[in-house]
Amino acid sequence: MSDDLTLEFTRSLPAPPAAVWRCWTEPELLKQWFAPKPVAEIEPHPGGRFRIVMEVPDHGTMDPAPGCILVAEPERRIAWTNALGPDFVPNAIGTGPMDFAFSAVITLEPAGSGCRYHVRVSHATAASAKAHADMGFYDGWGTCTTQLGELAATLS
Repeated sequence: MSDDLTLEFTRSLPAPPAAVWRCWTEPELLKQWFAPKPVAEIEPHPGGRFRIVMEVPDHGTMDPAPGCILVAEPERRIAWTNALGPDFVPNAIGTGPMDFAFSAVITLEPAGSGCRYHVRVSHATAASAKAHADMGFYDGWGTCTTQLGELAATLS
């Protein structure tokens, strides 16, 4: 953690930003690398829907209200939050295992024939950040990032 509210990491991926962008913004591609295999809905424009539904071992079904895309800069950056729903309407945050407010920012930068991939997930409270980390954030997102890089490399 870079502070008590933020989980983040940076990786080098073997694919250009355009291919990684596609893997984040095309639901059929997102379903291939995200784990556990989700139902995915994404409308990559500000105010658009971002929803991932999945069965998580030891945590059950994660079926949150749809989140909201905050920023969509093709091939450069995508950001979303679960605190807002589509069209920036506030979401009620419940009491399930992933029911804490957070915002995620994915940044892509060209680097040689691939890209620098940076993930930053900010939480409203230190307890929420710790809960997210304890759920396996780094292992889970790390595994997904490896799978993302592998899939994106086949598209370029």
